[in-house]
Amino acid sequence: MIKLAAVILAAGRASRFQECKALAEINGSPIISFPINAAVTVTQDIFIATGFWHKELEAACKENHWPAKTLYIGKWKEGIGSVISSVTEKLESDYSAILFMLADQPAISTDNIELLWKVFKEHINDAVCCQYHDTVGVPAIASKTMFEELKTLKGDEGAKHLLNNGKHMVNVVAIDQCNIDIDTQEDLDNYIHYLNHMASLW
Repeated sequence: MIKLAAVILAAGRASRFQECKALAEINGSPIISFPINAAVTVTQDIFIATGFWHKELEAACKENHWPAKTLYIGKWKEGIGSVISSVTEKLESDYSAILFMLADQPAISTDNIELLWKVFKEHINDAVCCQYHDTVGVPAIASKTMFEELKTLKGDEGAKHLLNNGKHMVNVVAIDQCNIDIDTQEDLDNYIHYLNHMASLW
C-alpha cells in the first residue's frame, strides 16, 4: 500500500505580491484553499510547508479548520530547492510518496489530482508530473525512489531537472490548469475576472 503525503509549498515571501499571497481571496476563498480541497480526495495527510508567512498561515489553518497541518521550514530563505529537500527529509520515514503542489495554482481541480494519483498507482514510475505548454512540473507525485535525490536539492533550483534528466521513469499527464499561477495582484485580478465573466464561455 502506498502511503501518500500531500505538501503544499507556501514557504516563500511572495515579494511580488507584497502580502501573504496564499491567503489572498478568490471570490471569498483564500488561494491556498483550492489546492487543499484538491488534495483531500487522495490523502488525509496534507501539509502546508511554511516559512516567511508561517504565523499567518498557521492561524488561518486553525481558523478555517482546514484538513492540513503546517510544516515550518527553517531554510525557506534559501529557495524552493532547500524547501523541497527539508520537506522530504521530514516526511521520508512515514510516507512512500509525496505529492508536491503550489499554493498559488488555484485552477488545479480534484479531478486533476485524482488523475495524477491514478496514473501513479497504475504504472511503474518514479514520478508522475504535469505537462503544460512546453514544460513539466507540479503538481507532481514523487516516489520514495526519488527521495534521496530530492534531499540533495539546494537554493532556488527545484526538482524539474530530476524529471528531465532521463534517469527516472516519469509519467507525464497533460493538465492545462497547471499553467495558471498567481504571482502578482494583476494575475489575481485577471483570474477573478475570467472566473466571473468568461469561464462560462468554455
